[in-house]
Amino acid sequence: MAPPAAAAAAMEPDSSATSSGAVQLLLRNIDSRTSVIRARREETLDEVLGRLGKVGARGGQIRVVYAGRELRREATIGELGLPPDATLHVTSRLLSTPYAGAWDLASEIVAAARARLAATRPPGDAAASLEELIRRFLKSAATAHQGTSPSSLGAVDDHLDIFLRSGAPGVLVQLYLSKDAPRRAAAESAIRCFLRPDPPTGPSVLLVWMAPLLMEFCRLIAASARRSDPLYAELRGVLAAVLSSPDWTLPRSPDVPPEWVAEQVTRFAQEMADTIMEELAGAYSSMTAAARNLVEFRVFWSVLRHQVHELDADKLRRPWWTALSETLMSLLSSIDKCMARFEMRLSPPPSLSAPPKWATSLPTVWGVLAELDAWSELDSWPELRHALRATLAAHTAAVTALVLGAGREWNQKIRWITRHRDVLTFEARRHLAMAMLPEPTAGSVHGMRIDRSQLLPESFACIASSTRDELRRYLSVEFKHEQATGPGVLREWFCLVCQELFNPRLPLFSACPHDRRRFFINPKSVVDPLHLQYFKFSGQMIALALVYKIQVGVLFDRTFFLQLAGRSITLDDIVDADPSLHASCKKILEMDPSLVDSNALGLTFVREVDMLGSRTITELFQGGKDIAVTSENRCKYIDLLIQDSFVNCTRRQLGYFAEGFISILGEWKLKQEFFESLVVDDFDQILGGSKGTIDVKEWKAHTDYTEYRAKDRQINWFWKVVESMTAEQRSRLLFFWTAVKYLPSDGFRGLASRLTICRASVSRDHLPMSRTCFFHLSLPAYTSLNMMQSRLQMIVQEHVISGFGAS
Repeated sequence: MAPPAAAAAAMEPDSSATSSGAVQLLLRNIDSRTSVIRARREETLDEVLGRLGKVGARGGQIRVVYAGRELRREATIGELGLPPDATLHVTSRLLSTPYAGAWDLASEIVAAARARLAATRPPGDAAASLEELIRRFLKSAATAHQGTSPSSLGAVDDHLDIFLRSGAPGVLVQLYLSKDAPRRAAAESAIRCFLRPDPPTGPSVLLVWMAPLLMEFCRLIAASARRSDPLYAELRGVLAAVLSSPDWTLPRSPDVPPEWVAEQVTRFAQEMADTIMEELAGAYSSMTAAARNLVEFRVFWSVLRHQVHELDADKLRRPWWTALSETLMSLLSSIDKCMARFEMRLSPPPSLSAPPKWATSLPTVWGVLAELDAWSELDSWPELRHALRATLAAHTAAVTALVLGAGREWNQKIRWITRHRDVLTFEARRHLAMAMLPEPTAGSVHGMRIDRSQLLPESFACIASSTRDELRRYLSVEFKHEQATGPGVLREWFCLVCQELFNPRLPLFSACPHDRRRFFINPKSVVDPLHLQYFKFSGQMIALALVYKIQVGVLFDRTFFLQLAGRSITLDDIVDADPSLHASCKKILEMDPSLVDSNALGLTFVREVDMLGSRTITELFQGGKDIAVTSENRCKYIDLLIQDSFVNCTRRQLGYFAEGFISILGEWKLKQEFFESLVVDDFDQILGGSKGTIDVKEWKAHTDYTEYRAKDRQINWFWKVVESMTAEQRSRLLFFWTAVKYLPSDGFRGLASRLTICRASVSRDHLPMSRTCFFHLSLPAYTSLNMMQSRLQMIVQEHVISGFGAS
């Protein structure tokens, strides 16, 4: 079937057509309507027909006749020698079909619609009769389908093909566009049959194959500049639903090229882009309308993207392709302006107070960004990829506000942005990572009683004997022979256990030579027969500490973090873990090639390993001991040496650690997405806490008073004593007060609540007491600065802070 004339594509006669290397053609369609189109002489006839609409869908069944001869559609306009204003007749071959009754019904529909167009006064049953004919046609398609195999929809496809080639859609739309209300009502009732073609009960068979027909109806209505028409909007909405159905696929006919589908969907994608850009500019839309617009935007752009991905490069040089590229850049420009307007209203930054509201809904902003990112991943749009990253980098405050405003229900919808983690702020990356962690089950508690003198083995036994469901509950820890319980004791337990696990005296982890807080897996851990079980326990403890947002003061070396994140390790990544090996490898790379090739180093592809006092030699690959290191293969040698030193020899230990970590998160994918969100410095801040010393001024600013005033002499003495303490003593005082051994990366602002100093009702001879669960310090009303200093000095002694007064 040739398409009905597209008024939007039609052009007024242009006398300059021939002088500019183009000709003006008149295409007379099967429905007797005429399109005027300007064609370049180098265009093929097929390309000209394609610009009119649905010709490509049944390309092999279309005939184009001029002056009594059929034209070759693969020939160019210049080769055909067509004169200006030539009238081409577009017809359809009548193919052999087993559904002759469908042809009769389609012809009857066209005749009935034409009769109503021609009649001075349409009959009163016009709507009923046209709708009845359409219903009969659809029932014929469904009945024909019942006689085929369930997996075949050839009968439905053939029926819709017949309907399209009959010219019925064009005549129905012509009737619908009539100014006569009865004619319009008759056509609308008939067209609406295709919105719900299947019976109210039973499986949906026909709807999923309505896409070409819905596209044609939309194209015909839009050609009359009536995109605001309610029926058009409903047709487009149903089309979006069909295209989003998992049962929808490209029409199975070999004559249906992907470029035709792409060109047709481009029109709808651009329409929805225009609507979305108006919303981004601040145009009002109700929540319902905005949600519907976003759904249609996503569907059309997603379908278009998948079709474009299938096209060859030479097929992407069409006018619609240029318009598509311009639309994508316009969408990005709208996002850029929307973010700029938002940032102008940011004062103070969003991390300090609630950010202002966006001019449009957050789902709309996220939806457009996600689609732009998906398009930027296609090879054909490197410019879009660079422009998108530049926009994200230019509006870090707005992007951070977007990420922080996304709840857990958005986790999977915004994961794409982790590909651009290098242009995100730490706050954004932390939010994305922490959203991957489970929250403890509300209303249930899993209690554990631990003997301090057997801290590590008893903690190991408790966790090992706990089920996954039990570890998902709120954990409660109680030290034997002590009364204190609650969050403060839990924080203390986490810090103490992790200190033990990462103690260099144990064989599990090795500390970096120049940073004793930073650890990597010790390949010699095999000396402990339980080392693999303890690696699993370590993974569980680290994951639980992250879940409870407790900084335990442990930092992971880059080699350890990168393996957990599934990323490769390079030479620069080992500088902290093994500075000696790093320096040796750098020297080999910097050596004069002739010196390396002279075999002066005597190196082959092996690594010497010292294990329990005995040295063994490991080949970096089979036969490596016989391959000398040269200037050409030295890079490969160093890569294999690093791989063997930090990956191969600790693969089992890492696997058990990851198993323990994943057991808390629930699945491997969440672990991967957690680490994908972060860089190694982020993990330091989240798990290790602040690296700086405690700022007393900030400490005072985040402290409140009960039955004391900030000007009271006891308070002044207290802070004077704190200011005179060493960094270690301040840390011990904070731990005694809060059971927080390491402050969060953002300092006191990152704590769950503010700190409080309360007036103690006990005698002035007593030491201060703490309620770590509530960050309360009970301070007696000491009578002198010396008394205050002596009492505080007593509680910051290392043997006092553990368990004294904590609750």
